[in-house]
Amino acid sequence: MLAKMTKDRERAVSSNDNAVSQERYELYKATFEWIAKSIREGFYLEAISLEESLITDRLESYLTWRTGMNFGFKTLGELQQAIRRHERDADLRLLVLDELDQWRRARNKAAHEMVKIEAGKQVSWQERMMINQAVATVGLELIRRIDRQTRRLRLSES
Repeated sequence: MLAKMTKDRERAVSSNDNAVSQERYELYKATFEWIAKSIREGFYLEAISLEESLITDRLESYLTWRTGMNFGFKTLGELQQAIRRHERDADLRLLVLDELDQWRRARNKAAHEMVKIEAGKQVSWQERMMINQAVATVGLELIRRIDRQTRRLRLSES
């Protein structure tokens, strides 16, 4: 089962004769609602995970459009490297290579260091949860900004 999930896969593309656009719209709508609920109810790691999925999906879509190559199912780091190689727009580069990279590092701490203790530092569970709340809140704003910028670039080049 896991082997099937790790094979190279191609991102579904919307067209007039398929239901991809509608499915993507419904998934996005449900995901944004779930993120809001997760943040409201204190499930910050869940919100952060869903935010990363939305961010990578937007970058995969944009890079596939920009380059004509399949960028489906890539990691955030791979997509950042692709932006570094292929993108000329200074605003998107700054957003993805600086602000998103800061968020990525904070996301890594949130996801992978909840129970790790750094020598000489004491961070309570409550403090860690407050940090994760901030990471989730910033992630939601980053999704919106990345989406706006990539849409703007697509429209300006259409």
